[in-house]
Amino acid sequence: MSSSTAAAGPDWRAFDLFEFARAGRSGAGDIALGDLPRIVNELAVPVSEHGGSRDGFVHWTAQGERREVTGAAPELHLHVTIRAALWLECQRCMTPYEQPIHVRASYLIVATEEQADAVPLEDDEIDPIVGSKQFDLYELIEEEILLSFPLVPKHDVCPSVHESLVTGKAGDIVIAHPDPDEAKRDDNPFAALSALKRDVPPKNDA
Repeated sequence: MSSSTAAAGPDWRAFDLFEFARAGRSGAGDIALGDLPRIVNELAVPVSEHGGSRDGFVHWTAQGERREVTGAAPELHLHVTIRAALWLECQRCMTPYEQPIHVRASYLIVATEEQADAVPLEDDEIDPIVGSKQFDLYELIEEEILLSFPLVPKHDVCPSVHESLVTGKAGDIVIAHPDPDEAKRDDNPFAALSALKRDVPPKNDA
């Protein structure tokens, strides 16, 4: 079940994006993870167990903008923010972890794919999107979430690491890190260098 709020209460899966931006309208809402099938396929924990601070929802806001341009037709823009917390599988210890998602994106709304292809790539902060009178905002939000996923999902510090990742040998032993700060120190090459320096005997000038 999803909910949303806006002055006109549009169907966010099929609304007039041109009018939304031209009139400077805004909207906000929550999308249940179950309504985003491509996201569900990436989760390490079933949606029914996706609790926590976000309660299994994606939270979003959308703001339309009509921007005057000197010597040219006004531009239409869409600004979107997305927040969520999703359970992904750590690729280091192969256990679930909670990945915070925070996206802020701005788009230049155009009428055709040809116009989108013609937009200069100089501004990395604004992407062109083809508008529609039946625009699907959920699809756009889903796409942005997928693009925001880390290339290699993993804990900052894993609660445990399989022996093979430490020794290179197969085995069933799991080496735990009860102290995350200690694990971080172990991974710090500068800490190791400092330890080596401490072990070097002082130089005898005599």
